[in-house]
Amino acid sequence: MVYTDLLQDPAWKKLSSSAKVLYIYLRSKFNKKTLNILTLTYKEMKDVMSPETMSKSLKELKKANFTEITKLGGLYGGSCRYKLKGEYRWFYYTVSKRRFKIG
Repeated sequence: MVYTDLLQDPAWKKLSSSAKVLYIYLRSKFNKKTLNILTLTYKEMKDVMSPETMSKSLKELKKANFTEITKLGGLYGGSCRYKLKGEYRWFYYTVSKRRFKIG
């Protein structure tokens, strides 16, 4: 889910196309069990972008305050975990006609 306000945000407009694609993939990893703890591996993205481009895009998203790393993976073990930040971090999830704000 991408908010229309996000598309007009000056910080979003400054991001590279690769960073925008990566952000959309990160948002797509949301599920109700992990809430705002997201994992996305280089292997999952291999058909979308190179590891170098993914690293650069992750740094770009962090610098623009769209994401942060909550747990280092790779050489540190397991997958990196990310958290969405900023004004557009909230997800809305509907369960049994109740709306929960998650973020």
